[in-house]
Amino acid sequence: MATAFLFLSFFVMLFLGLPIAICLGASALGYIVFFANTPPLIITQQIISSVDKFTLMAVPFFVMAGVLMEFGGISRRIVAFAKSIVGHFTGGLALAVVVSSVFFAAMTGSGVAATAAVGGIMIPSMVKSGYDQDFACSLQATAGIFGPLIPPSIVMVLYAIGANQSVSDMLLAGIGPGLLQALLVALVAVLICKKRGFRGEGHFSAKRAWAEFKDSFWAILAPFIILGGIYSGVFTPTEAAGVACFYSLLIGLFIYREITFSSMFAVLAKAMQSAAGIMFIVGTSGAFAWVLTRERIPGRAVQMFLGMTGSPAVFLILAVAVLLIAGCFIDSVPIVTIFTPIFVPVAIKFGISPVHFGAIMVSSTCVGLITPPMGLNLFMAASIGNRPTHSVIEEARWFIAITIIGLLMVTFIPPIATFIPTVLK
Repeated sequence: MATAFLFLSFFVMLFLGLPIAICLGASALGYIVFFANTPPLIITQQIISSVDKFTLMAVPFFVMAGVLMEFGGISRRIVAFAKSIVGHFTGGLALAVVVSSVFFAAMTGSGVAATAAVGGIMIPSMVKSGYDQDFACSLQATAGIFGPLIPPSIVMVLYAIGANQSVSDMLLAGIGPGLLQALLVALVAVLICKKRGFRGEGHFSAKRAWAEFKDSFWAILAPFIILGGIYSGVFTPTEAAGVACFYSLLIGLFIYREITFSSMFAVLAKAMQSAAGIMFIVGTSGAFAWVLTRERIPGRAVQMFLGMTGSPAVFLILAVAVLLIAGCFIDSVPIVTIFTPIFVPVAIKFGISPVHFGAIMVSSTCVGLITPPMGLNLFMAASIGNRPTHSVIEEARWFIAITIIGLLMVTFIPPIATFIPTVLK
């Protein structure tokens, strides 16, 4: 009865349109009030203890770095450089969307941020060059899913904390799946462009490419500083987030000079608002997870899955199906924080590497960013392109199909996720 109340109240509030953090916290509080002989103050304590972790400092810093890059001219220069390299091919602007999104993902770790930063430049540019508006929006929404996969990934950090895994290993585990998805999306985009006659833009010019490279050098250098510092041992992933934030601020203020001291506070206010929303979800997810543990949900889940099947492959299919369905309604952050304590013990029982399973979980939630009815990337891209969401969803069907194929490859070919962490360990 208590468990049914917990999940029923959560989904009722979710479908009523309440913020996900409120749904998590209120359902946990309702459980304490009606079914537990425990002071309600425990919810506040769990929220505070869930966010009171040094590793989690990476989250607000990476969010802040992403906003600083967006307003500091970094994203615009990366897009210009990508266009100079691949813009002349068939579907060149579509390829530029993919390449730019990969670069931006390697600096911010956020799917929605990548969609907003790159899409604000590329969607109008594609439409101006004769590309279909809905195709441009759907492509940009799909390219945004690289953010939570390619390091530094906010969602991977949250999974690592929840599953008690090395943050560095989990960040490395996202490289293979992220690049695989980028390759598959680029392939489908080029095939669609070739079929519809969306040609390249001009001819390749080494002079132009060199000029754009020089102009974007400090922007391109950012992911190498962030990731190189982490994997060379110069600083931890948490410290890397601070470095990324400081570097983005210096570039925006003193090199590109697109952030002024007067505008900086407005930029930082936007970053803090986004970061606060994520941390609030993390805190209430911790309270929700405490209730799940009190009700022995993880242990019961282990027994349920073991009773249903003895096959790791069947378990993975069931887990992916659940995560994909959840992704239709919930963002990546709450999905990972809710399901990690439930699924990881089951995966371990089946002998599945927690690092591999983390890549599967995050890949599944990334696909959820473009699946209706609640795909956040679709809404963001449709808003940028000023298009109705349903028409963008219709155009996104081939991209959804290819990303699900990519997800299945990650699920059943473990080295895609585990090879790089194993080699660099």
